[in-house]
Amino acid sequence: MGSSSTYSATDIGAARQAIGAEAGKFGSVGDGVPQNVDAGMFGTLGNSGAVASAVSDLCTTLRTEYAKAETLVGAIERALDANLTNNAATETNAKLSFQNQQA
Repeated sequence: MGSSSTYSATDIGAARQAIGAEAGKFGSVGDGVPQNVDAGMFGTLGNSGAVASAVSDLCTTLRTEYAKAETLVGAIERALDANLTNNAATETNAKLSFQNQQA
């Protein structure tokens, strides 16, 4: 069975803008994660330093993962933009080709 698809530059453009607006949010969340956690946060327990070290490692992982998410979402936005640009160029070339054939 055959299928048909429709292409909406307006919808793709809206999706690109929405996705582009979200990319920076991931970076902002990652930027808000502390670099290091002070052992004093956990009181004077003998293991406070170990807990702080583990939490600092977790924070490092969170910042890294949020940065990756920002990069990936940005790549999606750029791919949609490239799609719009390429399709617009293809449509323009097809129109010019048709006009040249009619002349």
